Amino acid sequence: MKKSIIILDNLEEQINFFRDLIKDSTHSFVDVDNELDLLDFVQVKAPDLILISSAIPDLDCHLVCKKIKLLEKGKNIPVIIINRDPRYFNVDLIFDAGANDYINYPFNKREVIHRLNQQLLIKTLKDNLRETTTQLHKIIPHYQRLQELVETSNLPVTNQDNEGRLHLIPNRRYFEEMLQKEWLRASRQRNSLSDMEGTDLSIILAKINDFEAYENNHEKEIVDSCLRIITQDVKDTAKRAGDLVAEFDKDTFAVLLPSTNTAGAQRVAQVIGNHVMELQIPHHFSSVSEFITFSFGLATGIPTQAIHSSNLIDVAQDCLQRAIASKQSNAVVTDQF
Repeated sequence: MKKSIIILDNLEEQINFFRDLIKDSTHSFVDVDNELDLLDFVQVKAPDLILISSAIPDLDCHLVCKKIKLLEKGKNIPVIIINRDPRYFNVDLIFDAGANDYINYPFNKREVIHRLNQQLLIKTLKDNLRETTTQLHKIIPHYQRLQELVETSNLPVTNQDNEGRLHLIPNRRYFEEMLQKEWLRASRQRNSLSDMEGTDLSIILAKINDFEAYENNHEKEIVDSCLRIITQDVKDTAKRAGDLVAEFDKDTFAVLLPSTNTAGAQRVAQVIGNHVMELQIPHHFSSVSEFITFSFGLATGIPTQAIHSSNLIDVAQDCLQRAIASKQSNAVVTDQF
């Protein structure tokens, strides 16, 4: 992986030595001749390694090193002091200033390469460790929260098979079959002279925001538990006779609401969204919210035998895409035909 190295020096011969040494690698090399330019570069670019020459007149290389280590972006960057004059070489001053290593003149090419690579490797390992620690700090309380929810909902901590959600709710095919049946039933009812009202039919598509990011950053056990908790919560929301909650995609639920107009479907979507928000399942990788949230696409139709029920799904999917694009928690977009 390409690394960035900067040197603070005013000796052309010395700069060229390091430039020639580094040009054979994939690393980038920048040289500056004053303290301000170095500090600005650190603040903006945050290089992977800093070399500071002790040969610049009127410059205290140890003080410059201390200033770098006080910067938020500089505190974790390794610094190597280049000692030109052995008369001023002081190991205690170098390490007390926060430097990580030193290189003495005259240079031994093999030694210099080794020292540079060692500091770059150490920084990479430390960066990886910090990233891992950060992820653990996020995941541990997340798992604890899921454990609480699992215990409350009486769901198993682990999913014993790959079709666990299908044990809680029907799949998409069943949803589409029931939608078509309900569509035909309502259309026949509408054609009856004795019953012209209450035949509006609505569906809701509820998609978990940024689910792919959630799935990619958590263990399968956590993802499965999260999905089962949410599934149970959504299922408990639609309780009327004839209402149906099904799995539309791995991150999307479908809700069938017979005899329900747009306003009624909006209320159901709001209840689902509020219930899931109340669970407060952490989602640190979401661009929408710090917790698991939904985007909703709602479609309401007047059933008729001249139009297939799949058109209602198409409208709901279009609404869902617009809701997702809004990047808002529990965004609801509706349409009807």
